[in-house]
Amino acid sequence: MSGERISPGEAKELEACFVAQAGDLFGYACAVARGDRALADDLVQATFEAAGRAWRIVQYLAEEQRRSWLRTTLTYIAVNGFRREAAFRDRLPRIEERYRTTQADPAEQAFSSIVLDRCWQIIQGMPARQHTVALLRWYLGMKEGEIAAVLGIAENTVSTHLRRARRKLIAQLGPDYPFTCDDPDGASS
Repeated sequence: MSGERISPGEAKELEACFVAQAGDLFGYACAVARGDRALADDLVQATFEAAGRAWRIVQYLAEEQRRSWLRTTLTYIAVNGFRREAAFRDRLPRIEERYRTTQADPAEQAFSSIVLDRCWQIIQGMPARQHTVALLRWYLGMKEGEIAAVLGIAENTVSTHLRRARRKLIAQLGPDYPFTCDDPDGASS
């Protein structure tokens, strides 16, 4: 459907959706972007561009479903952007920086870099929700409560996804993977 244009009537419906949802979505985007208003603006714009491309489906969703679709789409756009864009490299989590800088031996530093790259590859192959939770925690450094609020899921669900992600990393890398000392809220997660 990406090659099809929406009709003028559909464009008016999309505009009405924007007017009704943009303010709330911007607040949500600010939380995802951790207060970066320019990034939040970009995320909202990208989300409504995606809504325009999918409008022939999105227009038939009930109001709450449409709101959920917009939030989910915004979250995935943000996560994919954080993962791909070099401009977001400064948002690497504290744990990764600490792991890289505490290695005294240059050979250990090279090894830890390889391990971290392998971690991100493994995370890339995880199921969608687990992948998103892992990126929000370990790439953006968000706490479990923040992740739960951003994704609209229970904090216990976030903990479960993180535990499963850790188990996959340990199974493939062994017990010395870089996130073993991750302590997001002052307790084991």
